[in-house]
This record gives sequence, C-alpha cells and structure tokens, in this order.
Amino acid sequence: MRNMRDEQTQRYMIQVERPQEKLDMQKIAALLEPLDIRLDPDYGPINVNPKLGRYIVRGSATEAAREKAEQIEGVRFFRDAKVAPTKQ
Repeated sequence: MRNMRDEQTQRYMIQVERPQEKLDMQKIAALLEPLDIRLDPDYGPINVNPKLGRYIVRGSATEAAREKAEQIEGVRFFRDAKVAPTKQ
C-alpha cells in the first residue's frame, strides 16, 4: 500500500453535511482521517449552513484519498486556491 507521502497531495476545502447533527473537529477527523485525509487543526469546522448541517474544514489529500472520501454521503471537496492581495 502506498503512503500519502509518496503521492502528491493537494489542499482542499472539505464540506461535510450532516443534517440534525452538531459536528466538531473530533467527529470530522474520525470520519476523514482513517481515509488518509489530513485536516488543518487551525481551520474549522465552520458551520456555513446550520439548516443543512453543512460544515467546512481545510485539509490535504491525495487524489485517491479524496475519491474514497467523496463516496461518503454528504462529503465534497473543493480545491483550496491560495489567495494573495492584488497590486494596485
């Protein structure tokens, strides 16, 4: 089995949707870290839609790990683009 360090990782914003459930970083880590998703402990979870139970965290993953995690209902990945100030 290949290690995550052997493959190129990408940074992502990860959406976890769990209606009727209050999530914290420990619950999200229990869901994603077994799949080799590394979470940023300094970012999130941010509840972006309380009605839907939608939370956002930041993490990194290989393409294979992302594909596995996206098979979990309510989990979606979005590339985390680096943002820099524009020159004026």
